[in-house]
Parts: sequence; C-alpha cells; structure tokens
Amino acid sequence: MKRIIIGTAGHVDHGKTSLIKALTGVDCDRLKEEKERGLTIELGFTSLNLPSGERVGVVDVPGHVKFIRHMLSGASGIDLVMLVVAADEGVMPQTIEHIQICELLGIERGVIVLTKVDLVDDDLLELAISDIQDFVATTFLKDAPVVTVSSTTGKGLDDLLRVLDEQINTIHERKISGIPVLPVDRVFSIKGFGTVVTGTLSRGLFAEDQEVETQPGGHKAKVRNIQVHGQEVDKVMAGTRTAINLQGLGTDDISRGEWIVPLGTFRPTRVLDAWVRLIDKPGKGKIKFHIDTTETSGEMSLRQVDGQDVARIRLKEPIITSFGGRFIIRRMSPSVTIGGGFVLNPYPARRFSEDVIRDLLSDDLGRHIIGLMKDAGVQGISRKELVSSLAEEGSGLEKAIQELLSSGQIVRFDSQNDVYVYSSYAQGLQELMVKGVAAYHEENPSSPGISREHLRSSLKGNVNPKLFHKVLQDLIRKGELEESGPHINAGGFSASLGDALGELSEKTYRRLHASGFEPPKTSELAQDLGVGVKEMEEVLGFLRREGKLSRIKDDLYITAEVEAALKEKVREFIDRNQALNPADMKAIIGVSRKYAIPYLEYLDRIHFTVRVDNIRKLASVQKGS
Repeated sequence: MKRIIIGTAGHVDHGKTSLIKALTGVDCDRLKEEKERGLTIELGFTSLNLPSGERVGVVDVPGHVKFIRHMLSGASGIDLVMLVVAADEGVMPQTIEHIQICELLGIERGVIVLTKVDLVDDDLLELAISDIQDFVATTFLKDAPVVTVSSTTGKGLDDLLRVLDEQINTIHERKISGIPVLPVDRVFSIKGFGTVVTGTLSRGLFAEDQEVETQPGGHKAKVRNIQVHGQEVDKVMAGTRTAINLQGLGTDDISRGEWIVPLGTFRPTRVLDAWVRLIDKPGKGKIKFHIDTTETSGEMSLRQVDGQDVARIRLKEPIITSFGGRFIIRRMSPSVTIGGGFVLNPYPARRFSEDVIRDLLSDDLGRHIIGLMKDAGVQGISRKELVSSLAEEGSGLEKAIQELLSSGQIVRFDSQNDVYVYSSYAQGLQELMVKGVAAYHEENPSSPGISREHLRSSLKGNVNPKLFHKVLQDLIRKGELEESGPHINAGGFSASLGDALGELSEKTYRRLHASGFEPPKTSELAQDLGVGVKEMEEVLGFLRREGKLSRIKDDLYITAEVEAALKEKVREFIDRNQALNPADMKAIIGVSRKYAIPYLEYLDRIHFTVRVDNIRKLASVQKGS
C-alpha cells in the first residue's frame, strides 16, 4: 500500500462526496444530518484501489463555508488534492478559499476534476475548463491535469483513476523516521474495545503495545490495536490513515485536535514564532488559528526579517506543534482565510530576535539548532528539548550536534542531562565573570575574593548553575581565576589593605596584643582608634584571614599569640586536673565571666576541648598530640 493520502477540495454541492462514492463505492456522508440535508458536515474517510494495484487513503472534506474548520482538519494530512469543480457552476468562493488553504498548507500536487459534465453541453464544458485553467494559472495547480467526469453516468472515472495512479507515483512518501505524531480528527468508542481515535499519521510510526500520551491533555495510554483501512496491523507508518484503540483512556479524556505522541516527548505551548504568508490584511484584534486538527484563537504580532513576514503568535489555548508545523490563519469576523505559514520556534524563551529567526529560516538543520540555542540563552537547551522543538531524533540530529561540537559553535556543559549552549554565550560569560571578579577586587581590596553565589548572582540573565560551574572551571584551568575555599579571585591576586588601612591594621594589632585576654569589643576598638566600625571590621577581617587574629565571637578578637597562650594554659590545667569548669577558666587567665564563657565556647567550637555536662576535657585530637 502506498502511504499517500488523497483529499478533496472544492465548493459545496460540487459533487466531492458523490465522486468518492463513484470511485470507491463508499458513501463518506455517515451522519444522519448529512443524509437528510445532502450536505457534508464532517470529514469522511475511505481508501481507493488504483489500476496499478496500489491502495491509498482518501479524505473527503466539507465544502460549505460553515464547516471550514472541518475542512482544515482534513486538509492538514493531504498529499495530493483533487480540486472538484462542477462544470455547470465553475469556480465559486469555496473553490478559491480551498485552493488558498491547500497552498498555504504546503500541498504541492493535485488533479483538477470537472464533475457533473452530464449536465452541460460541449460549449459550456469548454468554457468551464477554460475558466478553471485561468483560475489555477497562478497557483500550485497551474500544471495539474484536468479530468472531466460524471459521477452519475461513470464517464471519465477510469481516466481519473489512471491520472491519480500516475500522480501518486511521483510523490515521495512521508518519512517514517522521527517522532510519531497522530493528530486526532475523530474520537469514538467501540463495544468490547473501548476508545478509538483516528487520524493521519504525519511522521514516524506507532506499534502495538507502545506507551503513548495525549497532548496537550497529558493522559497516558497504551496502543492496544491498530487498523489501517479496516485491516488490523501491528504497526502504522507516516502518511497512513489509521484507527488506534487506546487502552486506559475514556472518550472524555481526549478530543479532536489533540496529538497522540510517545511519552514525555512534547510539551504544550501558547506562544510561538512563525514564518507567515498573508493573502489579505490581518487587521487588528484576534485571529483564528488552525493547525493540524486543532482550532483556537489568538493574537499575532507581525515583523519583517530580510523581507520575509514573520510573527510571534500568542494563543488562547495550549497546542502541540514543532518546527515546520503548517497552520492557517483566519479572520474572526468576517470568517475568511487571511494567510498561513509554518512554525519556526514552538517554545520561544526570550524576546523576539531577528538573529534567531534568520537561523530558523535557513534550510540547514545545524542552523536551526544554533537558532534554538541562541534563544535559550545562558540557561542552555537540552537534547530532549531540541527533539521536542524540531520533532527530530536519531542519526540526523545526532550528526548535526556532533558537527557543531566539533566546529566549536556549541558547547556541552551538562553531560548527564545532555545540555548545550551557544559557544559565543559561554565566551561572553567568561568575559563577564573575569570582569566581575576584577570589579569586586577593586571595591574590596582587602577581601580574599568573591563567593561563588555572589559572582553568579551578579551576572545578567538566569545562568544555568552547571554552565556557571563549567565556565568557572575553564577559567581556573587557564589561570585567569583562582579558587581558594569559598573564595574566587583573579589569577595572582593578593589581598591588601592599602597605605591608610595598613597603618590602622598595625595600630589595631598592637592594641589587641596589649589587651591580652581582655580585648575591647569591635565598636570600642573603633572608638579608641578614631575610625568607623565598617573600617575596623574590614581591618579585623583582613588580619584574621592573614592568621594574625582569631575571632572569639562576632565582636571579640585576640591575637594569635594570645590564642596560643590560652590553649597552653587550658591544656596544662586539664592535664593536671583532668577537667576544667568556668570558674577554673576565670582563675587560670584572670578574667571575668564576661570573657571566660566566650573562651570556653570558642575552644569547644574549634574542637580543642569537648564539653561533658558543665566541665571541659581535652578533645581526643589534643590528647593524642
């Protein structure tokens, strides 16, 4: 069976459904209302056996303007269109709109079928042929064959089947590689089986027992049975009309317009960037947006990039789509088609960017990847997100990614989750980090360096933590930055206080050394030396980092020599007496409780001593030393 879908198009009552019945024996008008009104309302589906033995799918669409949304649902899966025009009426409004829609959806092949030829004489027939040829002269059907038929008498049907056979032999079947996507156009229930959905598989393949989900609904299910043209099969491939029995879903869990896709592949979107082609002015206000079997409303902000119309489209309801997804735009009122196009970026992360759009407008997959990475910014984009945006996986995507890595255009910074960033962004981040550290040194010359979190938070944009870590490690390897404990500093940097604070540091040290075990508080020290508390704290912090002071608590410092004397007195006392209590501390260094308790707590904190009830003993590391 050839994986090709033939679809009808044309004005209401021009004989589309009658033609399909004459060719296949199947009446696609299955609804009671359709029978009563003699009017196609819903999509109809069947298959057609061609003279060569090939079998193809057939979609019959409504012609009435009121049911244009149903026509759009069917047209989205068509490979070859039969433009049906009644010989006794010629080109009519829906003839025109249907061909516009087919062209906007990217359909490239078709056959023109003049029906009801039994109702006109030869002169009128010639006039009708001329009329339709003039109409299609500027469309994709300009070179399409014209076949005259009568569904009533059967005249011309054999010629039409031969022409259709010839045409499908020149059409390439859809790729079965890539992610399988089934836009749902019907949902119903069959007793003993449960929920069944139908649609035209647009890419990839589905197999029995495959785990799937509905999107944007998000309901999980399992493929239980598959039918193609009424026959059970174990798998279905792109370009085929299919019915899939879904296990684990009720008919209320899914509706027309949703996608059946593999688990965890796609995510819904309400905002997208797209290339558009306008056939009428869009005006202001909302638009109707049709994509695959989905219809919603939205707003469109038009731009121009290198002479091409592009737009950011914001939708009222979430949809599922990917790069290249074709859509139709219609005016809300009056309801007419004003344009169409295809999706460039289904998940734009930042403001509209001409640079990103230029990459996405390219024919090269590598540039599409770069465009998406540029849009992702310093958050980066994972391989899984690329797959979702491009609906592409396997060797093609992998080859493109490897070529970009090899050429240095992109950087992988998270191997566990396979996340990438555009290399220019990583380079820019390096420059910002070096400048950030330098600026911090200039403002805080006495500090040993900036903390990781302070540096990361100072960078513009929401930088991915793993990207920050990779860039930092690259800079450290190159020697441009250094990391010591919690601090990051420029390569070769050495903290200093400068001349003014350097003199203050000497005075501070002498004052603390002279005060022994009863040092003044920070505020008292600042007052004694005639400086501000902030300056004093900077000096004390510097001297502490230099190893010249020890901080007993927030506002109490002693010199290293005094600390050594404190430890020695405590060690000697405990060696003689096995334990030390607060009163003993007061006695051995001659201080009040105001100092004794902070000293005891400090020695516990640095694990010189250990508290047991209300006494202190030497910590094990001290006993063994």
